[in-house]
Amino acid sequence: MGSSNRADAVHVLGEPDAHRRIRSMDGNAGEEVVYKAEGDHKGDLAVSLDRSGVIVEIRESLPVAIPRSRIYKELGRDAVTAHYTRDRCGSFYRDPNGQIELTFYPARGIYLWPDQYGYDFAAIYYAARPPGADRPPRCASGK
Repeated sequence: MGSSNRADAVHVLGEPDAHRRIRSMDGNAGEEVVYKAEGDHKGDLAVSLDRSGVIVEIRESLPVAIPRSRIYKELGRDAVTAHYTRDRCGSFYRDPNGQIELTFYPARGIYLWPDQYGYDFAAIYYAARPPGADRPPRCASGK
């Protein structure tokens, strides 16, 4: 993360099945390339690139939610959690009282997104840095 680029992803994974322009959780524009069923858990891989084409994040969207117990067996019990909130403008930021609880393996650059019930995991992210902002951003509309 942070130094590999689109050409590196194509070299390792082949030509993507799809691509699109995106805006990341921190509001920056970029591109996302998708590889169907190429993840370690048979999920789709979405490789997020910044404007300059550098890989900033890889997400494996799991076809079936994975229980915490299985993740702990695979990755270990040294995970930490943090809470996040998405404000009315769509900004995502760290909030000790937030309803979204993410599980992190900081030394590995991994965080896990919960399923709709909040216990099992629906996605695994590999990222150069934690998601979102460290504090509430100002809403662009000012409302």
